[in-house]
Amino acid sequence: MLAAHHVTRRFGRVVALDAVDFDAYPAEIHALLGENGAGKTTLMNILAGRLRPDDGSVTLFGRALRPGSPAAALLAGVAAVHQSPALFERMTWEENLALGGFGSAGARLSLKPGFRADLAQVAARAAGTARELGFAVPPSGARIERRSMGERVRLEVLRALSFEPRVLILDEPTVLLAPAELAAFLGMLRRLRTEGRIVILITHKLDEALAVADRITVLRQGRVAARRMAREVGRDELARLMIGELVPAPESRRTPTARGKAALEIEDLVVEVDGRRALDHLSLAVRSGEIAGIAGVDGNGQLELIEALAGVRRPASGCIRIVASADGAGYEAMALVPENRDLDGLVLDMPLWENLLLARPLLLRFVGRMGWLRARRAVALCAELLARFQIRAAGPRARAAELSGGNRQRLCVARALASAPQMLVAHNVTRGLDVAAAAEVRRLITGFAASGGAVLLVSNDLDELLALCDRLAVISRGRLRPVDAAERDPARLGLLMAGAW
Repeated sequence: MLAAHHVTRRFGRVVALDAVDFDAYPAEIHALLGENGAGKTTLMNILAGRLRPDDGSVTLFGRALRPGSPAAALLAGVAAVHQSPALFERMTWEENLALGGFGSAGARLSLKPGFRADLAQVAARAAGTARELGFAVPPSGARIERRSMGERVRLEVLRALSFEPRVLILDEPTVLLAPAELAAFLGMLRRLRTEGRIVILITHKLDEALAVADRITVLRQGRVAARRMAREVGRDELARLMIGELVPAPESRRTPTARGKAALEIEDLVVEVDGRRALDHLSLAVRSGEIAGIAGVDGNGQLELIEALAGVRRPASGCIRIVASADGAGYEAMALVPENRDLDGLVLDMPLWENLLLARPLLLRFVGRMGWLRARRAVALCAELLARFQIRAAGPRARAAELSGGNRQRLCVARALASAPQMLVAHNVTRGLDVAAAAEVRRLITGFAASGGAVLLVSNDLDELLALCDRLAVISRGRLRPVDAAERDPARLGLLMAGAW
């Protein structure tokens, strides 16, 4: 079995893990649950050799794993798929998989001088594995920087499986999967279990954990709060074990507010990427007081739409109109929560208070007439936001890299709302959040719309879209299709997302 013995890990004054014991057995799917900042990802990184524990040890079938060595963990048979994909942005997806050993007789953990990968063989093998998992690989020669977050996660899964691991650790692998992809993915986990492998699944989706796991361990504030057999526990009990209280399920449909004038107008937007049409004459309007939602399988133009709205991708044709703020600042009327918080949302090596000032409205608030930055006031605002949004951090001067994934997401949401925008664009805004944090973010979004703000919510979470949105549309192959009232159910939406128009 894989076992962690009294593992402790600190980040400055924050104790991420406090004498944690954890074990997982062959032919078992073991779900690891906990709220944001509970220590799940830290434990995963220790098991996979990315982090060295301050105290304690990890063993695999009775043999100690060398701490702080990912190569040693891979050689022993431990592979991991992390919440933030660790791929080379400027390389193609085939080259990234070749580094994991795809196309070779065995996974290569080191590349000798003169080694040349057969990328055609890599692509062919990857395509076959992907078909078994229920998805497709990207176009030949596509670089990682052009791929969506969902595609990156799927490529990470392919790379991890190329090592033929005895232990596969997955950190939030399903958050970007469409309903049809989810069933195939959970089926893959069950097949790995029948092969005798150990599968550790970190997730916030309690229903998924109950559907596929044999055992469940719950972490809370860096300690083991509970160990349960999956068949002996229910969703409500798991929620209480994770956060100490029962989080109410979201309403089936929020009460719409009165809609005002258009805050965002998109007309015949065309975006081309590498010779293909990512957005095909897309038109959309969002009014103040309204939450408009876009559902779709990842990679169908959502990322290009967000980038065009943010002004970082130039459309080939079409028009985007964003209502000007009171001082005519234009794009400052819109705040954006990006999907990839680590690459597009935050500068991980910067302290939290400086990350807040990446939002121009907040920066201008703390710049004096002579151009000097009022740093103390900015730090004070950061401390206030950390408390208001319940972001677990050592303080405003802590680096963003020290936060858990869920707390980084909360920071991005806090910065967007603190900018007091008229228009909020959110892309998979609750990705990686625990049930309580997701409920709180949804409450903030609905409150923003109720106060007259306009919201464009792009998400893979159908339950979230159905609960929050006044209007829905489905995006497929860069084209947008409105969803009428009779089609507002998960089954029908899943078909539309698959392109059955």
